[in-house]
Amino acid sequence: MDAGSIDIVATPFRGAPDLTAPLTDPRLAYNSLPLLLSGIFGGAVTPTGGGTAKTWSYAPASVAPLDDDDVFTYEFGDDVLTDWYQFGDGLLERLEVTGPEGLGALTTSMTWRFGSAASTGSTDSPVSGSVPTAGLAVDPDEIIVYLKDIGIYIASDPYDLPASQISDALHSFVFRITQARDQKRFANADQSFDIDAYGRGARLIELECSFAKTADTVGTGSESDAWFSDEAVTRYISIVATSTVMAEGIIPYSWEFTMPMRYYTRVEGNVGGNTIIVLTARAFYDAATFAGVLTSEAVNTLANADF
Repeated sequence: MDAGSIDIVATPFRGAPDLTAPLTDPRLAYNSLPLLLSGIFGGAVTPTGGGTAKTWSYAPASVAPLDDDDVFTYEFGDDVLTDWYQFGDGLLERLEVTGPEGLGALTTSMTWRFGSAASTGSTDSPVSGSVPTAGLAVDPDEIIVYLKDIGIYIASDPYDLPASQISDALHSFVFRITQARDQKRFANADQSFDIDAYGRGARLIELECSFAKTADTVGTGSESDAWFSDEAVTRYISIVATSTVMAEGIIPYSWEFTMPMRYYTRVEGNVGGNTIIVLTARAFYDAATFAGVLTSEAVNTLANADF
């Protein structure tokens, strides 16, 4: 618009915000798993178990009716000046869990999306309730998920997985989940830019594994052979973490996820002067044998869904 000036004349105006938060965690804790898995899968999962040990089970739906989203609040700011933000209706668009070379703590990389924003210093967008929420604190003694406690199991049938561990081969892995989100905003005469609902788009679940070259990973009948096949070969892959720390009695902290998968790429690499291969598989909806795309079970001491 020509306002007759070479400098700005018109006032700025607000629009619907794009509220995302890329976050990282240098050490994945067992008690953090429900937040991450509920954030990406939804489903209103609640734990089972009458004692200290709680079991969180996930089996996300691939076809309608899909699981309802679980939404979260993100608060951050300054205690000194009481300058806080409150982002609401948050869920995960992308989750990446890395098991690093050297058998150390698993790390996470996340992309959160939020549907509303408020501030303790805003007249037009005030926070809801007390911010920061009272009672929230960082646990200084979290039980960490280590690669040293993890095994990988690969089989042609899910029932064969317990006897199909791949030994002396897994250097590291990256587990990725990407969930496309459709942001829905409706003109409801509510004078709000907030998101009214989310829709689900396509979901991609990948597992990238760096393997030493062994009889299980290269050569005839190996995982590389399955990748190089003329026709796609179904593999069932399970990652199992069992902590040395007990959640209750003789029940350890643990995390297991299992998927029907097919290999898409193989890349050559090296670790410590030795050649390795990097195989990337993608999970698929297996209605006949697996009745789904993924199952996950985490055992920890988190007692409720309020996280």
